[in-house]
Amino acid sequence: MLRRLLFPTLMAALVLAACGESPTATTTFTDDFALVLFGEEGAALEGTLGPQDGTPFDGRTHRPVFPDSLRLTDEQRAEMLALRIAFRAENEPQLDSLRAIFQQARLARLEGATRDEIRAILETGRPLAEALRPKVRALHEALRAVLTDAQRAWLAANRPPRRFGPRP
Repeated sequence: MLRRLLFPTLMAALVLAACGESPTATTTFTDDFALVLFGEEGAALEGTLGPQDGTPFDGRTHRPVFPDSLRLTDEQRAEMLALRIAFRAENEPQLDSLRAIFQQARLARLEGATRDEIRAILETGRPLAEALRPKVRALHEALRAVLTDAQRAWLAANRPPRRFGPRP
């Protein structure tokens, strides 16, 4: 008799636990589509997709904030800005196309589209993202090279948990 009750009870508990851990129950869908398509390297795109209304979709939402003792210097900021400007100039048509896709996805989300519908919109940008991936990775590494050893160590120690699935 105990076995007959134990198995259904255990299954019910597992189903309830799974429901509590579902992405729709515990996480919010992000508009930061650069992070969705490029993973943490998408943060390198900050500002390269041009002006944006509302929540940015170009890698800004998970940007770490250094403590005052490790704050970026004016020289570091200027060098990072120059790297991003050069990246933008070199890849303008592709970035503009990605921006249009991101805007379409955001509009669909605001109009009540499902995650699957938004994902389908973003999938249209996958070929662009795949073509840009090596360049985004190179930009990411160039930006990291601007940082001091202490800043890189702090970033490694304070890396946010992954919210967007496995690395691409």
